[in-house]
Amino acid sequence: MANQEIVIYHGKEYIIVHQYDSGYVEIRNPKNRRIELVHQSELTRLKQS
Repeated sequence: MANQEIVIYHGKEYIIVHQYDSGYVEIRNPKNRRIELVHQSELTRLKQS
């Protein structure tokens, strides 16, 4: 996939799946593909690949 935004959440890298207007973000762990719903204030943004 192109243009994936990588973020850090609890010390691990995740990929943003979807951003909601409320400020919540669905993130996916690329290793186990588990999706979590977190607030964007809990994330550190790294880069887009």
